[in-house]
Formats: sequence, structure tokens, C-alpha cells
Amino acid sequence: MIAGPGRDALVHVPGALVRGRIDAHLDTRPLHGGLTNRSFVVTTTAGRYVVRLGTAFDTLLAIDRSAETAAQRLAAAAGIAPAIEYADAASGLLITHYVEGRGWTPADFAAAAQIDRLGERLRQLHALETEAAGGLVDLDPVARAREYVAQIVAAAPDERAALERLLVEAERHRDESGGGTRAPCLVHSDLHGSNLVDGRALWLIDWEYAALADPLHDVASVLAYHPQAAPFAPRLLAALGLAAEPRALAAALWLFQLLVHLWYRARRVAVEPSAADLAAEQGAARALVHNRNL
Repeated sequence: MIAGPGRDALVHVPGALVRGRIDAHLDTRPLHGGLTNRSFVVTTTAGRYVVRLGTAFDTLLAIDRSAETAAQRLAAAAGIAPAIEYADAASGLLITHYVEGRGWTPADFAAAAQIDRLGERLRQLHALETEAAGGLVDLDPVARAREYVAQIVAAAPDERAALERLLVEAERHRDESGGGTRAPCLVHSDLHGSNLVDGRALWLIDWEYAALADPLHDVASVLAYHPQAAPFAPRLLAALGLAAEPRALAAALWLFQLLVHLWYRARRVAVEPSAADLAAEQGAARALVHNRNL
């Protein structure tokens, strides 16, 4: 049984307190699907909220909770993300308003109309003014890869040579992606279908890896997780006003696949992987080999 949020978290949920005590009849249900966080839907007389508890692996997985909060607040103000009710970066506690809807499936990513909706959402996100926001972090895929490699090598020194070869390739792909020629913007950076909630609007959730980065990074995220969207890549690029050449997009895709592969490998330092985790890590590794010379 999954342990629910304790009093220290619930006191920050509107309507959870009744005469100074946690409501004994509070409706708290776990949200499934996340790989690192424990999240719950809490229903009170004031509404429905998502309570996300912190993880012990933030540093290992390159998660910056302050940056996450800053990014989601900015996106929420624009109606792109659920509003934040309470956030404590030190503990990783995040309480947001619950948004009704369904997660996207592979069929959504294979539909032109849905890709157009996603493109419009990302266009809105990438156009947000970030200079006055504060708290956001810059994302250099190669630097992020180096962070993961350092974590992995500390636990598995025999992997150093192979990982360092990947880092050399990463620098080449970064150059070929042309990232330095495009103005950085706020990117979500984790556009898996489970992070898209389709309800009265198309919401983006789970902003752990949001950062200031090359806008092509979000396109690469979509294509890495959902290859069925590849035929519609030109539509997505057009929606974002990007004129990236196929080779540049392929390089950005390779970089994103590298980060996915290293994320899963770094996570294995501290967590016993499931069969699905290992399959995802190995799939990303195969994609790196397949796309190496694109």
C-alpha cells in the first residue's frame, strides 16, 4: 500500500483542515504513472488538488525544484499549466490544482489535428517573457549529460570510457543541431503523453525539467517519446516558427535520446529498475546507435 501525504503536507491543501485538524474523511487517492515522485489527488470541500511529495533522488536526476516551481508558475499564469497552491523547494512538496482530462495516447501523436493543438500550446509557452521571472535554469544538453555521466561513473567506473565517447558525440550533435543560432526560451523538456492532460484545455503538467533552452529541444522531446509524430514534424516546426533543417532536427533528437538513456542509467545507481525501466533505457541506447550518423 502506498503511504499517503502526512499532516505536514495536508495542512497546505485548502479545505483539508476542520477546526484545526485534518479532516478524518479526506478523500486521498494515489496517482500512478510517475517513475520518481509520489503524487496524490486530494479532494476537499474547497476543490481537488494534486499533492506531489519530494524524492531523495533530486540531485542524482538533475532536478531543481526551485526552477520547476518558477517555470510552472510562469506557465500557469498563461493558462498552460495547473496553478500552484503551495510549493516548498527544499522538501520537494508541490500542491497544484487538479485539472480534469485524459492523458494523450499514441493515437493523439499520430493525428495532424492534435499535433496542431500541441504546436499552438508550445508556441504559447516558447513566447513567454522570462527575463523578469527569476529562478529559471539554463539547459545545455551536453552539460546535463556530463552531470549524469559523473553520477554513473562514480558508481560504475568501468563504464567511463564508453560514456566519455558518448559525450564526444554529444558535442558534435550539439553543433549540428544549431542550438546556438536560436534564442533560448522556456521549454517543458518532458513531453511524454502522460504529461499532456486533454480536458477543457490542453494542459502541460510535470515541470521538473523545464528550463531555458533551444526551442528545438521540445520538438525533439515529442519525437523521442512518440516516433509516430515524425510525419508531422514539419507542422510542429511551422507552428513554432522554426526553420530547422532535417539534419539539425535529427541531431537535437539524438541529444534528447542521449539524455533519456543517461537518466535511466543514472537512476539505476539508487533504484532497482523494473523491466519497463530497463526496456526504456535499452530502447534509448538503440536509438542512439540507429541515429548516430543521421
